[in-house]
Amino acid sequence: MAVKICPKCGESNPEQAWTCVRCGSSLQNAEVAGTPDADKRAGISLGRDESICPACGEQLEPGARKCKFCGTTIYKKPAAPIYDEPDEDPFRPSAVSIILLILATVVFPPAGLIIGGVAVVLGDPDKRIAGQLLMVLGLIVIAVKYFF
Repeated sequence: MAVKICPKCGESNPEQAWTCVRCGSSLQNAEVAGTPDADKRAGISLGRDESICPACGEQLEPGARKCKFCGTTIYKKPAAPIYDEPDEDPFRPSAVSIILLILATVVFPPAGLIIGGVAVVLGDPDKRIAGQLLMVLGLIVIAVKYFF
C-alpha cells in the first residue's frame, strides 16, 4: 500500500490523506512511497508476472523474503529440479558384461561337463561327488541357455 510522507514531520500517511495525521500539514505535494492503488489494480488487470505481496499488494523486490511495506514474510515455491538427459543409455551392456555372459553360457558349461566326467571316471570318492555336481550344473546351464 502506498503512503504519503509528510514533508514537515516525516510521518507516513494513507495514500488518500489530504492532511498529515500527526501535524496537520497539507499533503498536496507530498512524496508517495510504494505503489499507488491505481497502479496495483492496473497491473493486476494486465496480468503482469511480477512478484506481488499477498497481504498488501505491493510489488516486491527481486529475491525479497519480506515485504518492505507491510512486513509480511514471503514464501516462494521451490523451483522444480531440471532433468538432464543422460549421455548414454544406462542399460546398454558394456564389453566386460558381454564377455562374462559368453563365458558363463558358452565356455563354462562344457568345461564343467568335461572336468566333471573326468573326475567321475578317474577320481577318488570325494572327487566323484564334485564331478557329478559339475556335470549336473553344466547340463542345467546348457538346458537353460537353449530352452529359454
